[in-house]
Amino acid sequence: MGQKKDPEIEKMLTKYRSNLSENLDSSFYYINKIKIISEHKGDNFYLSKGFYGLGYCYYKKGDIQKAQKYISTSIPIAVKSKNFQTLALAYNQLGLIKNNESNYPVAIQLFLKSLKISEKNELNEKSFALKNLGNLFLSQNDTTQAIKYFEEDYLFTKEKKLIPEQFGSCNNLGLILRKKNPGLALQYFNTALSTAKKLDNKRWQYDVHINLSVLYMSANEYKDYNKTIIHLKNAKKLIDEIGDSNLYFLYYYNFGGYYYKKGQYSNAVDYYFKAEKIVQNSSIPLDYKISLMDDLHSALENNGDYKKAYQYQKIYHKLNDSIFSVEKAKNINEIITKYEVDKKNSQIKLLNQQKEFQEKKSKLVLISSLLFILILIGFLYFVYKKSQFQKRLRHQENINYHQEKEKLIQNQKLNEMSAVIKGQDFERNRIAKDLHDGVAGDLAGIKLLLAKENLDLNNKNLEKIQDNLSDVFQEIRQISHNLSLNNLKDKNLKDLLLDLELNYQKRNEFNFEVHIYPEDAVDDLSEINKINIYRILQELLSNISKHAKATEVELSINRHLNEINIIITDNGIGFSIDKKGVGLNNIQERLQTISGEINIQSDLNKGTSIVIELKL
Repeated sequence: MGQKKDPEIEKMLTKYRSNLSENLDSSFYYINKIKIISEHKGDNFYLSKGFYGLGYCYYKKGDIQKAQKYISTSIPIAVKSKNFQTLALAYNQLGLIKNNESNYPVAIQLFLKSLKISEKNELNEKSFALKNLGNLFLSQNDTTQAIKYFEEDYLFTKEKKLIPEQFGSCNNLGLILRKKNPGLALQYFNTALSTAKKLDNKRWQYDVHINLSVLYMSANEYKDYNKTIIHLKNAKKLIDEIGDSNLYFLYYYNFGGYYYKKGQYSNAVDYYFKAEKIVQNSSIPLDYKISLMDDLHSALENNGDYKKAYQYQKIYHKLNDSIFSVEKAKNINEIITKYEVDKKNSQIKLLNQQKEFQEKKSKLVLISSLLFILILIGFLYFVYKKSQFQKRLRHQENINYHQEKEKLIQNQKLNEMSAVIKGQDFERNRIAKDLHDGVAGDLAGIKLLLAKENLDLNNKNLEKIQDNLSDVFQEIRQISHNLSLNNLKDKNLKDLLLDLELNYQKRNEFNFEVHIYPEDAVDDLSEINKINIYRILQELLSNISKHAKATEVELSINRHLNEINIIITDNGIGFSIDKKGVGLNNIQERLQTISGEINIQSDLNKGTSIVIELKL
């Protein structure tokens, strides 16, 4: 497709895919990182993969709404970057979502879109679309269409040498065609057996050997008892290797059938009895049990044991009656349904006859009164429309009233929170001033006095005390700057964050990196947005410093038009998001004043990811 691969992102894609089955949270972490890096680099090819991957993760988590949102977002980006593989996968996944919702017409359209893209660009994803179309039609009992798509998938997977997918196609076709076309079914089963051997899947091999033993006993033009024996013996070897004794049921049963067809009824009875011992297992389907009882009755009768034959005939009828009663109830329902339909049709016929008679009787009356009726209908329609209009008007007025009331309540809440936050900021500013002018000034004075006293004493301990006082003085100045609103107003958010990054690097608590994309993403923020965002990030970093025990912290700020996305991640010990302290409550209050939302994902010993979304 002409896209140069990015080694860094490809490594993360490999980790994302390898964790999909067992550690979905890790997959979510890597695909989210791919999305962020792709946005930073302006790489739409990998960005479309990021959005699709996030959607697929949400699909596996069961959050279908978010899955549709992210997968749909990936489509225009994939089109723009000509990432046809992701485009085909996106349409296919949306088709599966619609299929699960039983919205089959839309599902078929989406599968066909995926198929068209895959065919046009020669993608292996074509197999997914073909199988999904085959399964959809099979669920609708349309075997003709199902066979069409499974056959096409078989030819495609064979051409592309997609071995596991090829077995699935062969197996589906063999099962569907075994009665309709045993010769073609035989070809598919043989191909399936060869594929199962390549994959070293013993259970698949056993299934095919059993199917082939039945086919060679039942299909007249392909009847070959020697081959039946060969496949049954192969099935026995596989049973011993697999270690599932229930698999002996079909082995014994088919061996009994073999001897029965050969006219060796005594041997047939022996194997049927062996199968009967296993049939007590509830996992054996009822129709298998019924079939075995019927065959045992026939074999015993042919073997001259009429007493036992009669006993198994009674068991057969008892089991069969349980199905018959269901069939009987079904037939009764069909009769009742037919009766109701016939009754309804008779009523409709009678009503039509009465209507025809009435029309003939009142024809002259209708003609003479037609004009009056039309005028009356027009008047009633006018009254009705007027009533409806007034009803809608009152309803809209009621909606407007409640909306205005809700808006006033929200504004009041926002004003109250803004006042609280302003009070907090004012108190911060006052404390900063007191620290700078009071405590810091006193420390500077004490240091000068000590220096003067030490001119004559030349005491080394006093010199150390002076140095310690200098360190404390610098820390107080730093705290004062962090608390002071004047310090925030003098700089833009980008410079404040870079200062914050430098400060944490000096403290050497953890490796901290700040990424802003594009570079001018936060240059035009209002004063209130700048201050609130900075205070929120200060609080989050303070929490990480105090509690997370992290060694790596990353802050990413991305902007698209009037939307800002802030992500802060750490590799610390995590925490329970159900327990929110004062710090997180303060953050929630600040976010409400600037129309922001926060989402926290944290796992114990796996780190924390915090996503903040703002609309300017």
